[in-house]
Amino acid sequence: MKSKTIYKLSPLLIFAACALFLSGCATASSAQPSAEATSAPTAEPVEPWDGDGMDIPLDGTSLEAFDKSLARVKAHTSPESYTTLVNAIDYLLVYDLASKGDKSTLASHLDGMTGKQVVDQVKWRK
Repeated sequence: MKSKTIYKLSPLLIFAACALFLSGCATASSAQPSAEATSAPTAEPVEPWDGDGMDIPLDGTSLEAFDKSLARVKAHTSPESYTTLVNAIDYLLVYDLASKGDKSTLASHLDGMTGKQVVDQVKWRK
C-alpha cells in the first residue's frame, strides 16, 4: 500500500518541482535593470565630419579616446556599417592573438586605422 502511494505522489512532486524551477527562471529574467542601464547617457557633442564615418581614424591611445572615436564614427555612418565595425572589433578581440583578449591592447593596435581598415583586418570565418 505504501509503495503505491509513493508512485502516485512522485508525478505530483515532479510537477511541483518543475513549476518551482520555471517560476524561478521567470523571476530571474524579469529582474530590475541596473542603474547603469536606466541612467541616460551623457551625450557629448560630436566633432563634425565631411564624408563617410568609416573614414574617421580611430584613437587608440586610451580606452576613453577609443570609445569617443567610435562614437564619432557612429554619428557619421550608417547603422549597418557601424554594426560591421563593432562586430569586427569583437572578432579581433577573440581571434587577434596579439591583443590577447584585452580591449586596451587591441585599441592601441588599431590606433590610427579607419573603420574600413579595421574591417579589412578581419578574416571572417565561415
